[in-house]
Amino acid sequence: MLLLRMNLHPSLGLLLTLLCTLGQLVHSESSNLRPAPCHFNPLCLCTSTYLDYGYVTCNDVPLTQITPGLNDSNVYTIEFHNNGMRFIQARALERTGLYKLIVRGNPLVKIHDEAFFGLEKHLKELEIAQTDLYEVPSRSLRHLQHLKSLNLSHNHISDINADSWRGLESSLRTLILSYNFISSLPRGVFNPLTELTQLDLSGNNLLDIEPDLFLAGPSRINSLNLADNLFTNIPYHELAPLKFLHHLDLSYNSIFELRPSELRDVRTRLTLDTLRLDYNRIMFLPGGSFEFYSSVNKTYFNGNPLQNINADAFYNAKIRELYLVDCKLSSIDPAIFSGIEDTLQVLDLTGNNLTSIPAELFEQFHSLRSLVVKDNTLFSLFDREVNVYDNSHQQNLVDFDISGDTNYPVPLQEYRSMHNLMKLSVSRVPKQVITAEDFEGFNVDLEEIDFTHSHLRGIKNNAFRHIRSVKHMDLSNNFITSIDSNAFQEVGHSLISLSLSHAFSKEYGALSNAFFTPLSSLKYLDLSYNSLHSLSESTFSDNPELEVVELQDNHIGSIPRGLFTEFNHQRLQQVHFSFNEISHISSQCFSELPHLEKLYLNDNRIGRIDKHALVDLRALEELTLKGNKLRDISYEAFQNIPSLRLLDLSYNEMNNFDFAVLDQVGRLSNLKVNLSHNEILALHKNLSYSDSEGSNIKILDLSHNNISHIGEEYFHPVINTLTHLYLSHNSLSKATRNAFGSLHHLEWLDISANNIFDIDFDSFKNTHRLQVFYIHHNHLKDIPRDLFHGFQQLRIVDLSSNWIRALPDNLFSHGIERVSLSRNQLAVFPIQPFTQGASSTLMDLDLSHNYISNLQSPEQFSRFKNLMRLDLSYNRIMRLDDSNFATLPHLAFLDLGHNRELAFEPKGRSFIGLDSSLLFLGLRNMSLGQMPELPLSSLLSLSISGNRLSSIPAEIASNLSSLRSLDLSHNDLTSIPMIIHALPNLKTLSIASNDIGSLTNLSLVGGAEQLLELDITSLPLNLFESGTLSKMHSLRTLHISPYASMRVINLPRLLEHLRGLRNLHVHVDGRQSLGEELRGEYPSKMRNLTLSGKSLRTVANHVLQGVKFPSFQFTLHNTSVESLPMDQMLLSAPHIRNISIDVRNNSLTEIFNPNTAEEPGTSHRVFLNELFLAGNRWTCDCDIGWVEVWLRKVRQYRCRYFDPAAQHALPPVCSALNDDLRLAACHNKRDEPLLDVLKQELECGWGAAAHGPKVTLGLIVTSVVVLLLARF
Repeated sequence: MLLLRMNLHPSLGLLLTLLCTLGQLVHSESSNLRPAPCHFNPLCLCTSTYLDYGYVTCNDVPLTQITPGLNDSNVYTIEFHNNGMRFIQARALERTGLYKLIVRGNPLVKIHDEAFFGLEKHLKELEIAQTDLYEVPSRSLRHLQHLKSLNLSHNHISDINADSWRGLESSLRTLILSYNFISSLPRGVFNPLTELTQLDLSGNNLLDIEPDLFLAGPSRINSLNLADNLFTNIPYHELAPLKFLHHLDLSYNSIFELRPSELRDVRTRLTLDTLRLDYNRIMFLPGGSFEFYSSVNKTYFNGNPLQNINADAFYNAKIRELYLVDCKLSSIDPAIFSGIEDTLQVLDLTGNNLTSIPAELFEQFHSLRSLVVKDNTLFSLFDREVNVYDNSHQQNLVDFDISGDTNYPVPLQEYRSMHNLMKLSVSRVPKQVITAEDFEGFNVDLEEIDFTHSHLRGIKNNAFRHIRSVKHMDLSNNFITSIDSNAFQEVGHSLISLSLSHAFSKEYGALSNAFFTPLSSLKYLDLSYNSLHSLSESTFSDNPELEVVELQDNHIGSIPRGLFTEFNHQRLQQVHFSFNEISHISSQCFSELPHLEKLYLNDNRIGRIDKHALVDLRALEELTLKGNKLRDISYEAFQNIPSLRLLDLSYNEMNNFDFAVLDQVGRLSNLKVNLSHNEILALHKNLSYSDSEGSNIKILDLSHNNISHIGEEYFHPVINTLTHLYLSHNSLSKATRNAFGSLHHLEWLDISANNIFDIDFDSFKNTHRLQVFYIHHNHLKDIPRDLFHGFQQLRIVDLSSNWIRALPDNLFSHGIERVSLSRNQLAVFPIQPFTQGASSTLMDLDLSHNYISNLQSPEQFSRFKNLMRLDLSYNRIMRLDDSNFATLPHLAFLDLGHNRELAFEPKGRSFIGLDSSLLFLGLRNMSLGQMPELPLSSLLSLSISGNRLSSIPAEIASNLSSLRSLDLSHNDLTSIPMIIHALPNLKTLSIASNDIGSLTNLSLVGGAEQLLELDITSLPLNLFESGTLSKMHSLRTLHISPYASMRVINLPRLLEHLRGLRNLHVHVDGRQSLGEELRGEYPSKMRNLTLSGKSLRTVANHVLQGVKFPSFQFTLHNTSVESLPMDQMLLSAPHIRNISIDVRNNSLTEIFNPNTAEEPGTSHRVFLNELFLAGNRWTCDCDIGWVEVWLRKVRQYRCRYFDPAAQHALPPVCSALNDDLRLAACHNKRDEPLLDVLKQELECGWGAAAHGPKVTLGLIVTSVVVLLLARF
């Protein structure tokens, strides 16, 4: 039809169609292309150039606004992450034709009404997440008539209404508002969104839903996420109008039962594909619990304290998959499944207290395909004798999991009647040696078998001859002492992945290739976390399909030449040798491996890399040698590695670096070389380099060395390639032209934290592409006049923490955006250093901690027409004139704090002109005796702490109607000021360290109920009534103290009504210990506890006893605690399953092991997810040796580089943990890094913590008692 209308020749029409299709394919695949520096800003990366930038990422690039250069070309997707952007300006992306925009992790508070002008017909997906937005930017969104997906998650939005979506009525299909502060949903708030199909409101403060919320629309919603709110009942009546609802998530609420709150008629029964009720408070499911559902395909009750399920509980619910993981069920009566016998396909009973499986589950449930009874206390497979030869009732079972070290050993032969079994997971089999007879009668098509934690000691020849189709096998966490040479003979053609992580006994030190020989199809091999000492060059010679080999966490001392060869390993992609004892890399160790992409050799003892050690690795992209003992590298060690993107040599002992080492490296990539944290004293001229040679290094990190000298022309080999140079935390005393003057393409230079006293005027003579320049924390007194002459792209300059008294005129030119001059000796506001052009582009100016006494006139300020942030705190300003800032129309952040003699003009005349733009105002520590008048109707945050205010008139609230955050701490207030009751939008309040002596049940009534954060620490209280906080249902974060002036105080009792509380900070003054003050139950949503205060010396074992949330963060900060009994603290916290611990910067000498789980997700156990220890005085002995074993577990389970099931590589997530342990010092070991001591000195048992039977034995004994009592 279209071709006829346009009167096009059919062939021409076909050509246009093909071109359009090709364009769509290019766009759809753009995110998979290798990115390169963008033309508009080389600090960003683009998958295309010039005419179409494709997928653009500007991650960790300092930006004050969206780069105007983006408008010069078409863009498909743009991602801004962690840029420091506070605003999105008007028409920022007008001519890009943008399809998707992501702005994440920025302190964004305002979006211009015309920010998305020009994208009306193009923008389909918009994500603005993890920012400081306090409202839906509806005026900015109203023009986006084709927007389909809007993600505003993890912001500070508390109120929404129907007008929030104006302009999006006929297009929006996905709306994500998760993890905001929404406490109510007004009637009709979503009615305009007629096309909405997915709505995510998880992580808010919703107690209930208006009865007619969805009555008039949107009617097409098929997915509704209400998880992690405050619901106590399932809102059946409210959800009834959603006829197309298929997915409902109510997990992590406080629901007690499935019945509605009111027993009135429910006319509509829900038909769902997924119902999630995980981690609620459901203890009992009576018969007919699902009477309000016509069908629920997948139902989840994981993590509920569910103890009893009555017969017919699931009657006629047509459930196909039922998950009852980590509940408290001690028995299962088949009658409870009455009505779903013909539909139930998956039943997961992991982590309960079951002692047997009802045989009827197999006899009556003909559709059952998957049964999981992992981590129970089973004493037998069935609760009565079953004829295993009469197997008709078990024909349909495909997946059976009975693993877990608390289940009783079951002979493998008991599973043979499951003739359709495709996956079997077992633990603790009676026999410690696997033989062929064990699988006789099994399904020959069995594809996956898991023997983790089975106490295996051996595998005999032809052990798998009856199950010849196995593709995935996991033998991790065993005690294997022998594997016969033909053990895998019959599965050699089928086995794709084999995991032997922590599988061998300590005596098994040498790895034989004999049992690997048959594995001709093996792609993934995990041998990590064993006690292997050596490998032979033929170990993997018969495994040509290998793609990933993991050998980290062993005792391997050397890598034999020929271990991996081009002939044998054409497909090899990743090799992991980290955390071994390798001392050197020999010649031809890794050569001619055409697909090798990642090679990890970090944290060994490598002191030498021979010539030709790594040769002809054309696909290698990442080479990690971090944490070794390298002093230098042979010139020909690396040859023909053109695609290398990252070479990490940090945390070694290198004393020099010659670019000749990399003359054949990274030619086809953007190479980053990390040499930080070495022992380089000087950078001498590269004598080995000829004029014809060059390097392709783009990013060079030399920070945290002790470099005091840079030789003439040292950087000559990289003058045409280097874009980022990091030299912070060294000992440079001068910046010269010889060092930096010829780096033509340099865009980012960091020479902060040195000893620089002088900088030559021509130091950067030819470095005109510089965008970011950091030279803070040095000893500069003067800045040369022409230092930045000719710099047209300079945007960010940080000169803070120097000794600068004055700056030369016209120092900064057009394009400058952010300048920090804080912590210098400036006496005059620097107007003249900015040219007229520079003044017009400057957006952020930090002049704090100087000696400025007077401000310029409004006329002089008018040059800074785009200034948004001005910090004048910690100066000596004495007076503000009328309309001082009136000529700064975009000023949104102003800090005048710590100007102790500053006087304001009456009636707020000092702030004339800022009433519609100023959002944040700092007036801290200014000796104010009364509240100044502030006619600032748009102000969001006011800090007026550290003054002498004894009262605050309530009437000034009329001029602060938008205020959301108010800091009144460290004043002379004697009672809660009435102003808080007159600020309708107030969400954050601090009244800490005032003279308030009592908090009564009425102190916070009337104005504080809507607060999200409250700070009442360090008050001289003699009365704190139990109902003081009872009405604050929306409160998320509370800062409180165990007030020393009160003889008896119990904080959990004071918090019992704070249903929405998630973060509790207890600041201790005047007490040396915390014990009874924290005994009791915390609010069920609380997931973060921080203890602080230098007076605190001991923490009682029971402080976490009242925690109910399964994932928890514990922080200890700035205390005098020396010993932390985390093991006992977690022993008394039965609900915690995962914990992250941050104890940086205290006085700790010891911390005890909180980890009780073998792996993440183990029922009834605690797994330590994260641990940060730096800034203490650790005694490094075997009491802290558990950290090494725990780190191996983290690397084994959480830091997997490869997922064999997904068949793709995963990024490592362990760097932060390892680097923290490099910074943590052993006080008794000459302050050596804890990680080095753990690797090289402490020998506290390689695997003792992993195989310990202490928990298992106790659980088994308990189970025996339960079983005996049941029989009697």
